[in-house]
Amino acid sequence: MTDPIELRLDRATAQDLRNALYDLGEHQAAGRAIPHMDTDMSNRLGVFLRELDIRLGGSGRFVA
Repeated sequence: MTDPIELRLDRATAQDLRNALYDLGEHQAAGRAIPHMDTDMSNRLGVFLRELDIRLGGSGRFVA
């Protein structure tokens, strides 16, 4: 196993991440479109992805 990466999430971001991952899995399994997220959720998850990218050695300009 490689070195662990630790991030602290506020409750709203943790819930958004859980919901987004759940929606992704459920909608892909059913062959349906993934629902759009609201602006607040999108912004919170964007901050999370930037921080995760930095912790992984990236620039924070997340590109999948």
